[in-house]
Amino acid sequence: MVEKLLQGLMLLAGLAAFAYLWWLGAKGDASASWPSAVGIVQESRLEQRQVNAGGDRDNTWEYFPQLRYQYQVQGHTYQSGNRRFPNPGYSRSQQEVTAILARYPAGAQVRVYYNPANPAEACLETGQHWTAWVGKAIALLIVAVAAWLLLRAD
Repeated sequence: MVEKLLQGLMLLAGLAAFAYLWWLGAKGDASASWPSAVGIVQESRLEQRQVNAGGDRDNTWEYFPQLRYQYQVQGHTYQSGNRRFPNPGYSRSQQEVTAILARYPAGAQVRVYYNPANPAEACLETGQHWTAWVGKAIALLIVAVAAWLLLRAD
């Protein structure tokens, strides 16, 4: 009984994750047709955190391009930190993150794509990030395994 409950929760969690990533990916795709405004990068810095590698291995570092930009739409000023949808998150490559930050230095003018229905929602790069596709694939795998576990004969 408890086993079936856990399998059902696994199925629901996989479906919820898939739906959320689908929504973020759709927003990323929609951003390609959003209007744009000129913005100014207010913050562009490398954020890093140490991650426990586990076992006897040394800890490792992950890096994130912390961006904050300001833009105006119809006389209203907005701020955002989204680079794209979904925001890719941390990377193990400091070189990759440094290259991103070089494209958006503090004080630089940038093209900001904003949601016409909600101008506070914006990004600097359109289209969904590849992590949305990977996340959706993993979520579907979880759903498939949970469904198989639920439907198999005891």
